[in-house]
Amino acid sequence: MIELLAFGEVNPDIVVTGVRDLTFGQTEELISMTTTTIGSSVAIMCAGAARLGVHVGIVGCIGDDGFGEYMMERLADRGVDTTFVRTVPGGRTGSSVILVRAQDANDRHILTDFGVMGDLLASDIRLDELPDLRHLHIGSWFLQTGAVHELAPVLADARSRGVTTSVDPNDDPAREWDSHLPAALAHMDVLFCNESEARGLARSDDRFAAVSWLHSRMPEGAVVVLKCGAEGAYAWTDEELIHVSAPVVDVVDTVGAGDSLTAGFLAARLAGESVADALALGVASGSLSTQSSGGVNAQPERSVALALAGTLTRSTSVHPHGTT
Repeated sequence: MIELLAFGEVNPDIVVTGVRDLTFGQTEELISMTTTTIGSSVAIMCAGAARLGVHVGIVGCIGDDGFGEYMMERLADRGVDTTFVRTVPGGRTGSSVILVRAQDANDRHILTDFGVMGDLLASDIRLDELPDLRHLHIGSWFLQTGAVHELAPVLADARSRGVTTSVDPNDDPAREWDSHLPAALAHMDVLFCNESEARGLARSDDRFAAVSWLHSRMPEGAVVVLKCGAEGAYAWTDEELIHVSAPVVDVVDTVGAGDSLTAGFLAARLAGESVADALALGVASGSLSTQSSGGVNAQPERSVALALAGTLTRSTSVHPHGTT
């Protein structure tokens, strides 16, 4: 049974922690640690959701290589259904090398090998084969170059079946902030984004003006979740703006913290929790995930995340820019 299906990359991360300013010229520097782990926004989210007790499956592409085998094994170990992961013969599984700055564990530079990401198609989402599906999530929108032109109809089809939907666009390497995503807003129940992504999509310098613009193009009852790192996160609903503060934790790196937040939010909503409770579980899950290298190694079980979520400060206010 798959109740949450996620569509996107299936790639490992090689996380290098303790990187000082890089120089070339064949110099050598010592770093703190290197970790190979489950990577990519969607795979990290799936691993987090599975840890929280959700029956989750992933749709993606891998090559027939060692990285692909590694990802299939690690996802299976975490309880993620990989039935809909397609192998591209002769292809190269994508990967990311993540350099975490020594002076600031919140700062990183990501070097991504695209691999077979572009081979993933919207038709790989086979809704007819998923009678128990309750939610469809699409991640890293701008990297899905072979699928973006057909994803809006897929989202609309899912909603017509009573399946709720969400998108986490992540960064746009081209800095164009289009790729058919604005047209798809009408078919999203939840949009997850950080501040730079929200401003890019809405072409606004003000984060709340950007969130207001995005929400106004989404269906009734939709939510925009704004991920703000150490500040916590906000949820913009039809009626109000909800804020949950982040706890103070010992951060090793913040790789995948936003994806763990997404996992917590969706897990809570699938369990019937309110938007405020879902945001609190998301912030707790994302915060706890930063206490180990890589995106999945410190992802919490549900009881641990719930305990922390209950201690977090919440506030509710009217929309700063009014309803739109």
